[in-house]
Amino acid sequence: MFSKSFKIRLSAIGIFLIIAYIALGVQLVRIQLFDYEKYSRMAEAQHNKRIELTAHRGPILDCKGRKLAASLILCSVFANPTEVQEKPRTAHLLAKTLRLDVSRVLKLLEKEKKFVWIKRKITEDEASAIEKLNLQGIGCREETDRFYPNGTLCSQVVGFVDIDGKGLEGIELAFDNILSGESGYRLLRRDALQRHLSTLEGKTQTPRHGDGIMLTIDAVIQTIVEDALRKACETYRPISAIAIAMVPSTGDILAMANLPSYDPNFFWRYSPDEWRSRAVTDCYEPGSLLKPVVASGALEYGLATPEDVFFCHNGVYTIGKRTLHDVHEYGRLTLAEILIKSSNIGMAKLGMLMGQEKLYHHLRKFGFGEKTNVELPGEISGTVRPLRAWSYYSVTSIPMGHEIAVTPLQILTAFCAIANGGELLRPRIVRAITESDGKTIKREFTTPTKIRRVISSTVANDTMTPILSRVVKDGTGKKVDMPEYEVAGKTGTAQKLLPGGRGYTASKYISSFIGYAPANHPEICVLVILDEPRSGAYYGGTVAAPAVREIIRKSLDYMGVKPQGVLPPTS
Repeated sequence: MFSKSFKIRLSAIGIFLIIAYIALGVQLVRIQLFDYEKYSRMAEAQHNKRIELTAHRGPILDCKGRKLAASLILCSVFANPTEVQEKPRTAHLLAKTLRLDVSRVLKLLEKEKKFVWIKRKITEDEASAIEKLNLQGIGCREETDRFYPNGTLCSQVVGFVDIDGKGLEGIELAFDNILSGESGYRLLRRDALQRHLSTLEGKTQTPRHGDGIMLTIDAVIQTIVEDALRKACETYRPISAIAIAMVPSTGDILAMANLPSYDPNFFWRYSPDEWRSRAVTDCYEPGSLLKPVVASGALEYGLATPEDVFFCHNGVYTIGKRTLHDVHEYGRLTLAEILIKSSNIGMAKLGMLMGQEKLYHHLRKFGFGEKTNVELPGEISGTVRPLRAWSYYSVTSIPMGHEIAVTPLQILTAFCAIANGGELLRPRIVRAITESDGKTIKREFTTPTKIRRVISSTVANDTMTPILSRVVKDGTGKKVDMPEYEVAGKTGTAQKLLPGGRGYTASKYISSFIGYAPANHPEICVLVILDEPRSGAYYGGTVAAPAVREIIRKSLDYMGVKPQGVLPPTS
């Protein structure tokens, strides 16, 4: 017979076992019924591995399909620190192969994470060396690297991306969602030792590669424009310069250049000031470039004719407490001669003839004071002050191009409205959206977007264009005159504002010229602006006009536009 104490111990053990079995049963019920999804996810995570399939970023092309931005397929090295064995040895091998600091690599491998980047976008030789090492917990993932084959060409328009392929400037930023596409994935089955067994059927999502963006930019004309602008900068040493070429009949931008420029392949070496496209992000007082726009208003409202005569007070005209000056002592000038000789006093007379309301509404009709809505980031609207903010002198200052701020693209768009017969068109820089191959067109933008008619075709074609042609033949724009094509245009020389906007400097200028050709049927309209030329000369007709001449002549020749005049004999 068992002793009483033994029976007690036996009973205690039995009770303990019963409790243990009950507890185990409760745990099994909890796991099977209540925490089933949690443990299923844990098991799936241990046995299945998700491999991301990178989407290729779409190309950026010029209007002829030439690549301005493309993507290269590269490998990036990553680690799963929880799987890495012999971390000091692994860190040493990685650092030696990838030319990294060993202490930095070891620090990454010691993190309590399942994914860390070791080095991104490595060379083919480095990728091959990493594969041969066959290190536990170390792998390579395919990524795309953005490449800009033309370097600085059209850089402010094209823009650039960060290391993750996200657009930061230019078209890369404006159309990031179209260019970037959508990554896919593939699920792999692994055994207990994390070896790859198979690809799970039905568990693959194919990546959707990004679409391409075809621009209206022509890389050849862009090169012509940048070369001419660079030559002007070397001669006159401005602090910055802008040039734009546009098709007046469609609003298509053929070229847009900004100097100083930068190489988007190495954008981090440059300042943000060099990244932006000043053609849309900066505004300035246009000076005499605005005179044709104002004069077209006086003609459109029937307030004057080209032959009407205005007395210009021999170059000095006092209005209230303000005295206006002309460069030369002009007496009586017709409206046409006021533009040809660029008389400030004559323009003040035209402004007073129009009055505040008509002048204000005419400027607004041409789109000043609002964005052009071109497909580029960072565009500003410029400034046309409301009538209530105008002073007694505004009606005489604005016709000379003061008390108004415009972007280069705005003033060129306004000139194109004169050139094309009176229609204000929305400027555009995107011609089409393509498939990721850059060849198949998905959506094309070929129809010009008409905003409104700003002047009649009679005023534009029969009056303004002949006057602007005389500006080139007989007036301030003679340096644009050429035997091959008749050019219509206007010079601009605007004094820069003093800090705080209190008056104007006597030594700093913005020098510019706009011209279009052939005058009777314009195929191209070109603007060149030099901000603060510092070589002595500063008149727009001297420093900006020669660049416009070169751009027009070479571009029209490239476009196949037959010369109109008699060419000089070649030697």
